[in-house]
Parts: sequence; structure tokens; C-alpha cells
Amino acid sequence: MYLDDLATIETQNLTTMEHLENEVLSFTANALTKSLREHFQHPERELDITTVYAATYENAIKLAWLTGQVHVIRMIGEGKIELASDSITLSDTAVPFKEAIEALEAMVPTESDVYKQLEANIKLKAFTVAAVSERDAVNRVKKLYEDALKSGQSRSEVMQNVDAFLNTAGVTNASPYYLELHYRNNMMSAYNAGRWTQVANNDLVQFLAYSSVLDDGTTELCRHLDNVVKAKEDPFWETYYPPNHHKCRGTVSPLSPRQYAALPDSVKAQSSQVTNQSVSGDSTMNKEHMFRSSPVVSMSTIPKALLERASEYGLTQKLLKQSAAESAAILDTQTKALGKLKAKAPLVSDDLEPFKEMVTNNLASKPDEILMGFESMDEEMDFPALYYLLNLDGTNTALGIAPAYNEAAFWELKNLTAEQVEQLRKRSIPLPE
Repeated sequence: MYLDDLATIETQNLTTMEHLENEVLSFTANALTKSLREHFQHPERELDITTVYAATYENAIKLAWLTGQVHVIRMIGEGKIELASDSITLSDTAVPFKEAIEALEAMVPTESDVYKQLEANIKLKAFTVAAVSERDAVNRVKKLYEDALKSGQSRSEVMQNVDAFLNTAGVTNASPYYLELHYRNNMMSAYNAGRWTQVANNDLVQFLAYSSVLDDGTTELCRHLDNVVKAKEDPFWETYYPPNHHKCRGTVSPLSPRQYAALPDSVKAQSSQVTNQSVSGDSTMNKEHMFRSSPVVSMSTIPKALLERASEYGLTQKLLKQSAAESAAILDTQTKALGKLKAKAPLVSDDLEPFKEMVTNNLASKPDEILMGFESMDEEMDFPALYYLLNLDGTNTALGIAPAYNEAAFWELKNLTAEQVEQLRKRSIPLPE
């Protein structure tokens, strides 16, 4: 299979994804518009569209992730899979495309702990996006509404223009730009993460080929990366595995050693010239490269900016409690797995050294309390974490940080003062027993 053949297949795959994205946008815009219109017609009624919005977003991300896996399985030829996603029509219910998800789940393994942890991460991220963007959308429309009243329009006159306000806010079918910001980027991240799931540990796949949609909307970065072929283990993919920017339509196609050997020498030579240094050294391409963490990482993390807005709206505790309740079984499995470990992680505080044996033997199996909160992954992302606390001597408290929905391990150990413990409690919740 040559690169032109791959490009044709990827075009078909992206057409399927575009259809799914449009269906999700239409469904969400209709639900959001209806709820917001009713809210401004009857302001005394409490507005709560988070549940519907979160269910839609969660299923959209899950469907994109599963679709990515099925597309790669079909390309590799491991199974004869007929994907009917391009004919999916969302029903007017709170949980759309249930049948499509069930059909795809029957095609790929979904019983593993990895899948269950990913599902918990998706649910938390979906509820966070839904809760924050609901408040954002209401505030955007409310400002337009209040500005119109201040300009001298009567309430009845203003109500006649609510649909125009909704259009301006970008939450309608006619003008869904605000919703697109959330859906298209996150669905493509999930789609490409699903594709990676099927190639990461597959010995049939030894090489990857970057495929870009070439038209007037293609960035210089994706135009430059088109048809770049490198070994699957090449560190290049850690940086430039798509999506690489807003509305990125790049994909990475699987190649076997036989398929790679059949490629023209010119393709191999040109690909070898494209390196991390050569791409990042170009000012235009470096500026266009907005998404620098892999889609796999993005599936289990939440942007700091999003969590900061959640905090401003007073939603942090609500998000954590919702996640702990929905994913109680996953958290129970995680704490049991952590309880069997010795608490070993880099000691970042010298004053924990005198308590090293106590921490190693008791922190994981006999903590005084376990909290759940959001911990920093890097400058841009946070992840849901479990905080294990062990009182050492009345003054010092050992803290062990482990992921809530990832491989059971302590990533960091440190010593906290009583004041620091109280600060941690304020931004966390006690893990339900």
C-alpha cells in the first residue's frame, strides 16, 4: 500500500469523523439553544443543562476514540470490520449514539483496566467541560441581554432578539463556533489517541506515515509533515503526533516493514530530513504547533485554564464529587492496588528521610486519610490525583501523590506542614469509603 492509497483511505476516515462532529454539534446546539431560550423566558427557573451536555460530550469523545481504533484495525487488516458511523443519526435523548458505541465496543477490547480508567478520565473531563462551558454560555448571552436592556429596549423587545443573542454567542446550529472550539479539537484528540492504542503494541506496525489534508486551510506545519514516514519508536512522534493545532486534520497511518520497504527512496530520504530540530527551528511552523502533548496524555488530563475557570465558578468540589461517585468502582480498585505497594517515589524533602521506613511501610497501606483533587502534570495540564496522608509525629505529615485513573503508583512523596495539609484539604475532597 503506497502513500497515495493511504491518503485516499484517510480522506474517507476523516469524512466519517467530520460527519460525527457535525452530528454532535447539531445535537448539542439544539439542546443548548432550547435550554437557554427557556431560561431567559423564565429566569425564575433553575438552569441545569450540564447533565445532558456532559453525556453528549462523554459519548462523543468515547465514540471518536473507538472509531480511531476501528479505522486502524481495518487498515492493518486484522479483521473485516464494517463501520457504519457515517450513517449515524443522533436521537433526541440525553444519551445519544448509544447503539453506535455498543457496536464499536463489540469490535475492540473494552474490558481492560486501561479502558475503564480511560472511561473515568473521559467522564471527569466531559463533566468539567460541560459545567464550565454552560456557565460561560449563559454569561455570554446574559451580557448581550443586559446590554440590550441598558440601551433602552424593553424586556419584550429584548426577548424578541434572544435568538440573535444566541447566534452571536456561538451556541446555535446557525453559528456554532463556540461549541466547535470544544468539540472538534477534543474529538480529533480522542480519535488519534484511539488510533495510537491500536499501533502502540502491535508488532505488525513498525512504521508510521503522517497524512495531511492539503487545501487552502492546511497549515504550513501539516503541509511540511505530509508523507513524512518514520519508525514507530522514533521520538519524533512524541512531539508531532497529531493533532498539532486547532482544527488539525492530520492523521498518522500504520505501515508494515514490507510496506515501508516498497516506498520510494526519495520518500525515505526526504523523511529523514524532517526532524524535531528542523521543524521547531522554523518560526512559522513552531508558532503553528499549538498542541505539544500527545493525544494519549490529553485524554487523561484537563487543561489548567479550564480548571481555573471551574474554580472561579465554584465548581471544583462539585466536579470531584461527581467523578468520585460515577467512578467509585475504579477508585476502589485503584486504592486496593496502591494499598499493596510500598510507597516508593522520589523523596523531594530531606526532612522525610528520618521517617523513610515508616513512610515506606505505612503510607500506602495505613494512611490516616485519602483525598482526591487535581494535581499539576506540567505548565498546561492537571490530572485527577489521590493524596495519601500519614501523620508522622504531630508536626510532619507525609504526602503520597498517585493518579486516580492511571497505573497504580506513587509519583511523588513529600513532607507537609499542618498549614499545607489544611490548604490541600480545602482544594480536595475526602475519598468516600
